Amino acid sequence: MVVHMDTPGTTTQVAMDSIIIARLANLCLLSMNFHPPSFDLAVSSCLLYGPVALPVATRCHVCRRRVVDVGGGRAPRAGGGGRAPARLLHRDVVPGLLAHSLLANVYGLLGAVPSQKHVLRRGLGLLASASASGLLPVGPSLMWTSNFQAQLASALAADGDAASALSALSEGAAAATDLKSPQLDLFFAATKLHVHLLCWEDNSAVEAAFARVCELWDALTDEEKEHWVGLFFYTELLQTFYLLRVCDYKAASKHVERLDTAVKSEMPKGQRIKELGTELGAAERTLAQPMLKERERAALVHKRRELRDQLRALCGYDTLNDVLDYGDKLLLAPPPMHGEWLPRTAVFVLVDLMVVTVSRPKGIFKECGKRIQSGLQIIHGTASGGASAQHARVARPGSL
Repeated sequence: MVVHMDTPGTTTQVAMDSIIIARLANLCLLSMNFHPPSFDLAVSSCLLYGPVALPVATRCHVCRRRVVDVGGGRAPRAGGGGRAPARLLHRDVVPGLLAHSLLANVYGLLGAVPSQKHVLRRGLGLLASASASGLLPVGPSLMWTSNFQAQLASALAADGDAASALSALSEGAAAATDLKSPQLDLFFAATKLHVHLLCWEDNSAVEAAFARVCELWDALTDEEKEHWVGLFFYTELLQTFYLLRVCDYKAASKHVERLDTAVKSEMPKGQRIKELGTELGAAERTLAQPMLKERERAALVHKRRELRDQLRALCGYDTLNDVLDYGDKLLLAPPPMHGEWLPRTAVFVLVDLMVVTVSRPKGIFKECGKRIQSGLQIIHGTASGGASAQHARVARPGSL
């Protein structure tokens, strides 16, 4: 199926269309529903910012249906960012960047890495044009640079190009340093260590990446460490993997103990999030009924607001615009970083596995058996949890 879309005639229409497309892409991304007409429209909207089209046809990995084949067959230039828009206003920039970022996430989940990389390079081209013309302030420009470079690194790592992935992460880390953001600094350092662990080629480089993560984590305040729960689990797990790889089981055991303590603290929170999510879903479904009385509707609207506030506080979000954004997530980086989170239940299972790994050589077989059962119970509970199972599959698009 070939989808065509004319370039809008006005910049106002560009902004409006971009907002609509971003929401469509986000809906596809969060619902894991990749082959309705809305996704075809979302992909075709990449033509909003110039006549250079996406040349790659994509097939859904679930049903193998041909999803989209947009454009006139011109391949993207190697290393290029695509053509920047000829006319652009400040109000058009952020919706366009958001649309590119979310579409790249969808492509990543489809496994369409060439299309994902092409969309990200187009986004970087749009970002460069907007920054050079002064339409985007320095701060937001650096944040969007971090976002696109992180996603590009993930796509490159999934494609087996570790060197290019590390280069993209260095670009993102430079932007994070200019932003003076300790959270982003640690995120990029940890992701670099992740890539090094996946493609272990230079012992000194891996050791330096490990040392950098330790240095940045130790430099954080106690308040920051407590607030950035996702980064805690990510960095601790990566350090544990490294120490197990170099056979430093004593040091690895200390990290596993910290992880295990944190999991015991997070489990009640995760259960509460699940309960609130169920209540919120029920409220949303009732509000969707057409014949609802005004008094009942007002009460449900108030309840929905309270549930959203409680979920936002528990999940650690600062702002959320869509109920679909709530769920079983441990954030790794602030907005507009897309896809940078870990599924809470998957982390719990992994920690159980790490406990088994360090306990078995000590002969603590009874504890190993308990942890294996614990992990299996979490997996079975997630598999029967519908939306939670979907969220668990979304972890770190690009398989970084």
